[in-house]
Amino acid sequence: MLSGIGLILIGASGSIGRHFLGVARANGARLICLGRSSPGQDVRHLYMDLCDAASVRGSVEVAFAELGRVDVVMNLTGTHHAPMDFTRDDLQDGLSEFDRVLSVNLRGAFIITQVCGRLLMAQRHGHLIHLCSNASRLSLYGSYAYNASKHGLEGLIKTAAAQFAPYNVRVNGVAPGTVETQLNHNLLRNPTTGALSSRAAAILAHTPTKRFASLDGIGETLLAMCIPQRHLTGNLIFCDDGYNIEGHSWPEGTAAVFKGSGSVELLYRKIFDQSE
Repeated sequence: MLSGIGLILIGASGSIGRHFLGVARANGARLICLGRSSPGQDVRHLYMDLCDAASVRGSVEVAFAELGRVDVVMNLTGTHHAPMDFTRDDLQDGLSEFDRVLSVNLRGAFIITQVCGRLLMAQRHGHLIHLCSNASRLSLYGSYAYNASKHGLEGLIKTAAAQFAPYNVRVNGVAPGTVETQLNHNLLRNPTTGALSSRAAAILAHTPTKRFASLDGIGETLLAMCIPQRHLTGNLIFCDDGYNIEGHSWPEGTAAVFKGSGSVELLYRKIFDQSE
């Protein structure tokens, strides 16, 4: 599906990045990975410090030269933080976390967009894709820095898409739903019992399918974004099981989430049994 596509993958050492790297390789992409950590697969990797403009420029220029023609630059970097509480947290500690998260999620994306955008413009061809989030549109409780960074990233995408459009360069974002990755496992599960946390239950209560997103499903969306789609630019594509629509949630499913102890799976079994 991606045979011959030149792909620069930034942030391939994270959960989503590692998974999509396998998808891209299996589908025949010509690719180079950029980032501070190697993804650990048999693939060309160049060191790059996302927060250092000179490092980004140097590594990106090498990657463009080696690939010859770059069709897609995909930025899958990102970081989070523990929930903040403005009623009790220390201001300086909060500022430190705020600066750290925005440096990676927004400042780093700004650098990537300018450096890669200019090179794609010179080609008169290319697609720049950033990893966004439900937090690009909605509030995630206590996630002040993360929310600010992802809201800002959507604005960056829209602004860049408008400026790059005359050069046949598209800019879009992919916004996955919550995935139970290693990064956020402790936010979603009781570390001892494995039961859903109150935060996880609140997320599922507003998710029509009552399920978290999966790496396989997100990989499918990222794969689709790499296929030429000439009219798609300046958009966020949500792959979140409908969480962002904020409609009236499924009452029985919501009740099952809060009951816990496998109630959601029992409800699904009941539904499937009735449909057979």
